[in-house]
Amino acid sequence: MSTQPQDDTTPDEPSRAADAVDKVSPDKATEDKAPKERQPITTNRIVLWVIVAAIGIYFVGTGLYGILVK
Repeated sequence: MSTQPQDDTTPDEPSRAADAVDKVSPDKATEDKAPKERQPITTNRIVLWVIVAAIGIYFVGTGLYGILVK
């Protein structure tokens, strides 16, 4: 089994995207890792959870009722 050399298609000069990545300041990198502030729970989210919980309780209740009546 012989291996043939592969064509090297990489450019000789770095691309602009590579330059942009190299030029990111260290402050920017540490800023991204800082913990973000938690946003307060919105009214829409509470309403959604109440509706989902009500549907879940309904399904569990009707399921238990069906098991007990049978």
